[in-house]
Amino acid sequence: MSEIFLLLLLGALVLLWQSGARSKEQAVAIAKRECLRKQLQLLDQTVVLDHLRLHRGAEGWLVIWRHYRFDYTDTGEVRYQGQLSLSGRRLVRIDLEDDQVIIH
Repeated sequence: MSEIFLLLLLGALVLLWQSGARSKEQAVAIAKRECLRKQLQLLDQTVVLDHLRLHRGAEGWLVIWRHYRFDYTDTGEVRYQGQLSLSGRRLVRIDLEDDQVIIH
């Protein structure tokens, strides 16, 4: 019985890891797209997971809410911090430090 539990737990961890990797790729693409759209430069070409939590989606299912941070610049001299939130794979919010919050 404990072997089955361990296999299920391992499977769940692998699925969570894969989901996180896909979400991070999506977050990087969104940050790049938003920076290009506003003629900004995404610094370090990286996006960092700030925190995650579970919440109920519109359909009532539990969904992982991921909040990412990224750095960008407009002139190359000043570093700003942006944030974006994903609910599952759906972009919920993107916030640039020197701009209005965009809620999707």
